[in-house]
Amino acid sequence: MDTITCPACGNLSKLKFELKHQVYKCPECGLYTSNASFDFSFQSSLELGSREVGLKKLRFENFEVIIKSLIDLKGKNIKGLEIGTGNGWWLKVCQEHGIDCIGIEPEKSHQEYHIENNLNVFYGFYPDINIKREEGYDFIIFNDVFEHIRDLDELIISLKADLKDDGLLIINLPMSDGFFYQTAMLLHKLGVNSYLNRLWQFNFHSPHMNYFNAENLFLLLKKHGLSKTVEYNLNSIDFSTAKQRIRADKEISKIKAAMLTTGLQLLKPVITSAKSDIGVFYFKMD
Repeated sequence: MDTITCPACGNLSKLKFELKHQVYKCPECGLYTSNASFDFSFQSSLELGSREVGLKKLRFENFEVIIKSLIDLKGKNIKGLEIGTGNGWWLKVCQEHGIDCIGIEPEKSHQEYHIENNLNVFYGFYPDINIKREEGYDFIIFNDVFEHIRDLDELIISLKADLKDDGLLIINLPMSDGFFYQTAMLLHKLGVNSYLNRLWQFNFHSPHMNYFNAENLFLLLKKHGLSKTVEYNLNSIDFSTAKQRIRADKEISKIKAAMLTTGLQLLKPVITSAKSDIGVFYFKMD
C-alpha cells in the first residue's frame, strides 16, 4: 500500500520509508503514521527492569512540572483519569499532591507496585471498561500513550463524553521535530535504521502508531471541537540513567549500549540546547 488516510487532516499520506513496519508521511500536515499493530501477547524485546531505572527519575521530575501547572489551572480539588497508566508513577505523584486520579492499564506487569502504593488502577482498555463518572472528569491525561493508539477519532469522541464541560485533556508525548527524532531521520538517510526503529518502538509489543508535531496534533483535536490552552516542553533524557534506558531494548548488547551512552554524554551540550522531543499540550472543549 502506497497511501493511507492521514488521521489528522484527512489527506492522503504517502509511504515515506520502510523499517520493521511501513511509515507514511502526510504531505499536508507532516504527520507520520505507521502500519504497526499492538501485540496482545504482550511479548517483546522490552526489558522492564532497565526501562524503569532509565526512566523513573526523569518521569517523576517531568510529572512534577505537569502537576504544578495543573494545580495552577484547576486547583487540587479535582478528579482525573490517566489512560495507559503503566507503572503508576503519574498516579503516585498525584497521590503525593492530594489529587484524586484513577488509572486504566491493559497490562498487569506493574500490578504489585499499584497495590503496594494504594493506586486506583482498572485493568483493561479504554473505553471498553466502565469508569465513567456521571459528572465527568476534571482532567484526562495521556503520558507517552496517545501516540500508541490507532483509532484516534473514536478515542476522542469517548474522551469528550468523559470530560466535564470545562475539563482538560492533557497529552504528553514525543514529537517528530525534536532532536532525537530528527537525528534518527538523518541516520536513516545515511542507511542506519536501528535508531529510527527504536524511536518507533517497533521491537516492542506496543509500537507507535503516529509521530506528531504540535501543528498536526492541533489539527486532529480541532476537528473534534477541542482547542489548545497550554503548551510547553519537558526534558527528554536523564543523562545519569541513559545507559539503563538504552538497555531497555534486550536486542541492544552491553557493548553497544556503552558506546551509545558515551556518545550521548559527548553530545550533551548539543542535546540540552536543541529542541526537546517531549511536548505537553492542554486542550479544552470549544
